[in-house]
Order: sequence, then structure tokens, then C-alpha cells
Amino acid sequence: MTPSRTQASSSADLVARYLQAVGFWLPRAQKQDILDEISEDLRSQMEDRESALDRGLSEAEVAEILKKRGRPLFVAGQFLPQRALIGPALYPIYVFVLKIVALCYVVPWLLVWVGILLFHRAEWAGHLSGEWHSLGTLWTVVFTQFGIITLIFAAIDRVSVKSPGVSDWDPRKLPKLRVETASKRRCNSVATLVFAVLGLLWVLAIPDYPFLIVGPAAYFLKAAPVWHVVYWAIVLLAIASIFEHAFILARPQLTWFPPTFRIATTLLSAWIVGALLHTPTYVLPASPKVAQVAGIVNLSILICVAVWAVCLIVGLVVYGWQAFREIRRALQPTALHLA
Repeated sequence: MTPSRTQASSSADLVARYLQAVGFWLPRAQKQDILDEISEDLRSQMEDRESALDRGLSEAEVAEILKKRGRPLFVAGQFLPQRALIGPALYPIYVFVLKIVALCYVVPWLLVWVGILLFHRAEWAGHLSGEWHSLGTLWTVVFTQFGIITLIFAAIDRVSVKSPGVSDWDPRKLPKLRVETASKRRCNSVATLVFAVLGLLWVLAIPDYPFLIVGPAAYFLKAAPVWHVVYWAIVLLAIASIFEHAFILARPQLTWFPPTFRIATTLLSAWIVGALLHTPTYVLPASPKVAQVAGIVNLSILICVAVWAVCLIVGLVVYGWQAFREIRRALQPTALHLA
């Protein structure tokens, strides 16, 4: 007896959704190999079950196999390094929470600190002791939060081992499979290209219409000379963005091009940031009455430039790794990779 095509398709979709859920918690470097191993193990169990029943498996029977295999989070944890304090089941989400805390609290606090330090670099020696004291306070808070989060997860790990919810779950309630079709990718590329063109037009209009960037403040604030130095580099970045998205739209199969091209645009952005960091003055007051407002705007812009600098460093590392990975894949055309 053979299963119907609809039944087989439903079972395959259920397995794909399960692998997708497991893959969410896996590190990218080992993700493909681990998913292949889990997929092969599941396929072997399903084939053995079909042989024993002498028929194809129903969706409910496939779900039962997945349920016995374990929750996706716990299965992913089995392939990660074993920890004494926090078990493999909760370790992936523990790391995930730590990353969220770092991104939403530690990084913004540190960037503001760097921006203020840069803004006061003319009086750097006088402010140094106070700034270092505030940085020490930050690390105290960071280590306190790290300790609290670790203790909470350690307690949850001890309780969850005995919890019936570990095995009481329904694989059929897993999120739907995310499939990006070629038409959807093309629509996204066209939309991105249109926005890139609009961005270039916006940049070109700024010299004649400064209201477009600072709003009503254009009536009492003027651009400092540094913007005349970096303006055409910013225009070149906008043109490069149009070229990048047009090329991706025309040749989407060349996956090595986007990260490689972005390395070049990131270096150009780094030159712009370097020029901006050489001065603390970005706007000039039209009259002495708004000098304090100009000072606040200058500080805000400097902090944004400092954040931009950090993002460029991170981006350069990410794009470099992506370019290396995609070029290596391009040199191995016979290799198969999970999308």
C-alpha cells in the first residue's frame, strides 16, 4: 500500500518545518552538517516504520516520530558544547538572551560613552578620570546582569528536566516553512532598486533644499565646511547602491558579488567617517541665540558618527567572511547547500 501524493507532501513539509526550527538555534558554521545528520536519522526511522507497517506513514505518525526525537530547541542543544551549569537544552536560548541584552543595553551605552569622549577630546585629560569611572560602572552592571541571567537559566534548567512540557508538544504546530520564491526575490530587488534611486535624488537635492535633512532647523542652522568635503563621496555611495542592486537584479546567481562589493562601499564609508571624526563641528548657528542648540546637534551627530564607525568595523568583518564563503562555494559548483 502506498501513501497518497498529498499525504507524502504533508509529511515532507512537517519534517522540513522541524529541521527549520532546529536550525534556528544552531551556529551557522555547523548548521548544514548537523541538519543533514538529523535529516538522515529521521529518514532512517521513517523508513523502518514504513517497513514494519508495510505502508506509508500518515502525518500523525510522522509527528509522533518527531515528538519522540524531541523539541527543536533541545535537539539543537545536544549538538552544542556541553555546559556544567546550564544544560544543552537551554544553552542556545541562554546565549540568545545574552546577545539581546548586549545589543539593547551594553552596545548603546558604550557607543554613547565613546561619542561623549570624542566630543570632549579637546579637554580629554580633564574628563578622562570621570569617563573611566562611568565605564567601570557599566562593566559592574554588565557582570551583574550576566550573573543574574545565568542563575535564572540554571534554575530553569534544573526545573525543566522534571517538567512534563519537555515531551508534551505537537510538531504539527511548528511555524510554517519559509520559502522565498524567485518572483518574491525579484520583487524585493526591484523595490530596493527604486528606493536606491530615490535616495540618490534625495542626496542630490540636499544642497539646494537643506530642509530635507534637518527640517525646520535649516532656518537657524547652517552646514559646516566638513560636509563640502564628504558630500561627493556620499553621492558616490548612493550611485554605488544603485549599481549594486541593479547588478543583483540582473545576475542574482552571483551570490559572491553583494558581500564583495559591500567591502568596497564600506571602505568608502570609512573614509567619510574618518573625515567627520576629525572635527566636532557639523552645523553652525545662524545667530548667537541658537549656539546652544547647535552644540546639542553637534554632539548628537558625533555620537551617530561614532556608532556608524563601530557598525562599519562589524560590517567589514561580516562582509569579508560572507565574501570568502560565497567565493569558496562558487569555486565548488558541484557542492549542494541547504537554502
